[in-house]
Amino acid sequence: MANLKESEFSLNSLKDIEKEKLTLSDIGSVIRSYRSQRGMSRQILANRSGISMRYLAQLESGGGNPTLAILKNIAYSLNITLSNLLFLKSNKDTKIEMIKGKFDQYNNSQINKIVNFLNKIDIENKKKKKNKIALIGLRGAGKSTLGGMYSKENNIPMFEVTNEVEKLGGMNISEIIELGGQEMYRRLEFNAIHKLYKKSNKLIISTGGSIVSEKETFNFLLNNFYTIWIKANPKEHMDRVIKQGDSRPMNSNPKAMDDLYNILKERQHLYAQADLVINTENMDVGATFKEFKNKINLNIG
Repeated sequence: MANLKESEFSLNSLKDIEKEKLTLSDIGSVIRSYRSQRGMSRQILANRSGISMRYLAQLESGGGNPTLAILKNIAYSLNITLSNLLFLKSNKDTKIEMIKGKFDQYNNSQINKIVNFLNKIDIENKKKKKNKIALIGLRGAGKSTLGGMYSKENNIPMFEVTNEVEKLGGMNISEIIELGGQEMYRRLEFNAIHKLYKKSNKLIISTGGSIVSEKETFNFLLNNFYTIWIKANPKEHMDRVIKQGDSRPMNSNPKAMDDLYNILKERQHLYAQADLVINTENMDVGATFKEFKNKINLNIG
């Protein structure tokens, strides 16, 4: 009888270990995903969380057997909660799944009523935010260039969110992050955007590339600004940054292009939530600006 219990215990332990492996694999994927969304290299995250590069690589591969303290440090460095690492579905995701399940119970007439209701919300939102434009996208997409040209031509004030963050913080971005980490920067970023929203009835703002990974800030942006994704492919992003005189991304990181591909891949579904997409791939500034203003005039008048 004792042998039977022992074998049952061993079998259950093996099953528990297998479940744990799956959990660690999920956590590793979540860490990798958040890191890419924020545009952080593995080296930066390792330094900020106080763990080695090798150990972080193990974690992202589904191994490492991390303690709660390590996960807390990583979560803090990524400016997310511990539950973001441990639970894949948010409360919002659960509600969406519930709504999807309900749709099977409705007839066509009821579904049409729901669709009409959602369309009314879209129309109201569009009216509310048409005078406030927010440009999103990776660095080097052309946000500042296109926004500046549109601002000048239409006599609309334009603001760079990073400049406003520095004004609020009283120091430059690198000092803000060094002093208070991502959490302080994101708090100032949200406050800066909120302040700009109240500042003028008509304006255009250019945001940092990683803003889409901050749910609260990005949702505020989507609900209160007419958002435009300025899109380009990774190579063009990198070429434009270097052309601006900044070769640091390539000099300090030989895998910079791979990182850029991963960042864009992780953020693409978030950028795609914008009200409008302007694709700048293989287009000169003049042609891009013409399309930019034509699409804005067509969509928000």
